[in-house]
Amino acid sequence: MPVIAVFFGIVIRMWHDDHPPPHIHVHYQGFEALVDIRTGEVTLGRLPRRAATLVKDWCLRHQMGCVTGAWRSGLSHWNEFRGPTKMIKILEARCIGECQLELLFSNGQRGIFNARHMLERDGSLLVALRDPAYFSRVFLDAGTLCWPNGLELSPARVYEQAQIIEVA
Repeated sequence: MPVIAVFFGIVIRMWHDDHPPPHIHVHYQGFEALVDIRTGEVTLGRLPRRAATLVKDWCLRHQMGCVTGAWRSGLSHWNEFRGPTKMIKILEARCIGECQLELLFSNGQRGIFNARHMLERDGSLLVALRDPAYFSRVFLDAGTLCWPNGLELSPARVYEQAQIIEVA
């Protein structure tokens, strides 16, 4: 996940193609939280009070850059409501065919992610993944699908798009 800020041991990350509402992912000394950029409030997870205050201040100072940048990159879907969001990570990933991955999610469910639709989009990082040999070089970092060229996919978006094949 792209790191956009680090201060006082707090790591702030943001996806380019994540679920609404506009939010950041915050990691601090083993704590994890989703924080609404517009309000600075923790919407999921938990942070110690002092860290939450620092993050809220950061959000209020940087929200225009984060949200405006997201709008420029085409994230108008942030206005769509898709229901409650859960923090989810990918625990296992295995290439099972051209553009397809079998995944194990942190909620215990297994699913098949077909990346074919994603690879039809324009983007310099996506071009390399059209080669099946390169696509199979997928690896996990902090619960996220990654490739050597720097592409990282939001686990929540991957979960939304995966076909669940086994329910916990």
